[in-house]
Formats: sequence, C-alpha cells, structure tokens
Amino acid sequence: MKLVIVVSVVLSAMALAMRARAEDLLYLVRHPGAALRALLSMYVVVPMMALATIWLVQPPPATQLALLVLSLSPVPPLLPKKQLKSGGEGAYIIALLMSAAVISLVLMPLTLPLVGRLFGREFPVSTSGIARTLAVTILAPMLLGLVAQRLLGPRAERASHLISRVGFFLLLIGAAGALLILVPKLWLAVGGGTLLAMSLVIVAGLASGYLLGGPYRSTRAALALASATRHPGVAMGVIGSSFPDAKLALLAVLIFVLLNVIVGIPFVKMSRANG
Repeated sequence: MKLVIVVSVVLSAMALAMRARAEDLLYLVRHPGAALRALLSMYVVVPMMALATIWLVQPPPATQLALLVLSLSPVPPLLPKKQLKSGGEGAYIIALLMSAAVISLVLMPLTLPLVGRLFGREFPVSTSGIARTLAVTILAPMLLGLVAQRLLGPRAERASHLISRVGFFLLLIGAAGALLILVPKLWLAVGGGTLLAMSLVIVAGLASGYLLGGPYRSTRAALALASATRHPGVAMGVIGSSFPDAKLALLAVLIFVLLNVIVGIPFVKMSRANG
C-alpha cells in the first residue's frame, strides 16, 4: 500500500508541473513579502499551535508525536489540486510547494531532535532520508513534468489531467488499503482528545494562512490550505525511521489526513463561492 500511495503522489506532482511554467518556481523570490508571510504561517504559527494544543488538550503520545512531525513537514504534492479548486493562483501554489520542500529539508533535522527530548528519547533525523523522500515525491516528478510539457506542447494539458486522475485513483486505493490494515488499532488512536487536538491545529492553520495570505483571495486560500495540510509520506517516513515501534503515530498521521479532507471541503466550497 505504501508503494501505491507513493506512486499516486509522484503522478500528482508530475501532472501539476505539466500545467506549470518554469518562471512560476521563482514567484516567491520576486515577492519577498509573500514569502515571509508564508514562512511565518507554515513554519512558525502552525508548529507553535501544535505545541500549544498538546499542552492544553494532552492527547495520547502517538498523537503528540504525529502533530509535531506533521507541523514541520512540507506541503504534499496532492494539495495544489485542492488549492486550485479554491481559487488559488497557479504560480503562487507551485512556489509554495517547492519552497516548503526546501525549508523542511533544513528545518526538520534542526528542530526534530527537540521533539525527541520532549518524548524523552533520541530522535535521529536523516537529512539524506528526508532529501530522498522530497526528491522522489516532489522535485524529480516536477522536473519530469516540466520536460514532458516541453515535449508534448499543446497536448500536455490533456495528458496532465489524465495523469492526475490516475494518481487520485491510486491514492484512494492506497489510503483505503492502509486503513483496512490498521483499522484494528483505529479506536486506540482516535480517543483521548486526538480528534479535538487535530481539529484545532487544522483550523488554526487555515486561519493563519488566510490572514497572512496577503490582499488577494487567491493567495489567502492557497496559503490557508498549505498551512493546514502537510506531507504524510515525509511525516510517516521520519516517524517510521526514528520511532519504529510507534505504530499508533503512523495511524495518527492517516487520521490527520482524513480529518484534513473533511475540514477542508467546506473551506474550499466557501472560497469558491466567495470568488
């Protein structure tokens, strides 16, 4: 199931790049104010909210670990599809995806050892492992997508939609399979304030991103979704390598993703309605 999910993420990233322009990648470089607000929302407000929620709600240790790792993870390549539906600007969305991957590569090895201290144990984080995950799921597919766009020309748009649909279908299969495997332990992961803690972090991410997204509705909606949603593959990879016995934390990551979809649907609809 893990391979199916990885393939779906790769296809989604490639499909996005096939509809992008090379200059889109430099959007935040040309707009430093937008870049600073995005950094503040995604990597200051959300991690601080995760810490505050853990302190206030006191969810199970597995949920605490999942929330802290997720708050420092990059944006998933599946997210831009939701952002575009909410009215997000294409160049801004792609720039968020790429810059978040680079920032997470730097931040996670520096900050996650502190997370380990909170849990009373070593938290070795492999920079090369994180880089490999980001390269496989984001960087390489997007480069391939840009190359395919050049080769296919006008046909790239139609091909990207087909690839995107296949990726989404595989994601549904992979997520359903993973839940079936872990469902016997599901009740252990959702109790003890888990759903409340996750909901608070998600709503805080949506609110901070919307407030810090600048004067345009398109960038506000995009940053809101980017702040609330994180890359489950990176989070599960870090947890799996550093806490091999933390099976409930892996399940907590999946629960966070599902809850994010549930909370995000009305936000996307409201964003489109207000457009």
